[in-house]
Amino acid sequence: MTGESELNSLLADPLLSIHIVAGVVALGAGLGAIVTRKGGRRHNVAGKWYVLSMVIVVVTALPLAGRDENWFLLAIAVFSGYLVFGGYRVIARRRAGLTAPTRIDYAGHGTMVLTGGLMLTAGGWQTITGPIGLAPALAVFGAIGAGFAIRTLDELRSPPADRRPWLSSHIGFMGGAYIATVTAAITVNLTMIPALVRWLGPTAIGVPFLIYAIRDWEPQPTSTQ
Repeated sequence: MTGESELNSLLADPLLSIHIVAGVVALGAGLGAIVTRKGGRRHNVAGKWYVLSMVIVVVTALPLAGRDENWFLLAIAVFSGYLVFGGYRVIARRRAGLTAPTRIDYAGHGTMVLTGGLMLTAGGWQTITGPIGLAPALAVFGAIGAGFAIRTLDELRSPPADRRPWLSSHIGFMGGAYIATVTAAITVNLTMIPALVRWLGPTAIGVPFLIYAIRDWEPQPTSTQ
């Protein structure tokens, strides 16, 4: 009866249903992009499905957060959407042959600097003053998002020769976005795990793997001997 009740609730809330279905697609498509050869056809198809499904996830999360007055969910939706934007933007800029930042770049990364700063401030203040709740997670995600944005804007204003390889940036953004996707799935479904562990655990586990993947794909310096 519980399953039937939950199904009826989903059918009565089309926006939530779309959000959940898009999240499931994002999980599968993101995993497909990870395990397929970078730059190959299957990787590109999986990546496009991941971006599209995450756009739907974020767009539906915004009104859901407003309706439920869940400002934490709103901040996480902006954070997740930003990481997808950053990863997609790396590819779009490369295909367009852009070397200088554009208004789109300043708007996207600038929004995350502002939002991340607010998340870090609010989360840090609540962690100190209490009740703690999910405040540490809000501060951590705000710091990560703002850090990504500030570093990217700094690189875009520097000479192309001084920038990280484009693939490293793409993997960093999309890997971070997928960690956020997995985090959302774990948080919703594994409610028996303490809230902070659910929210921060995937980041603690996923970031070392992400760093390894970036270093593995970065071109190695040639020997001068």
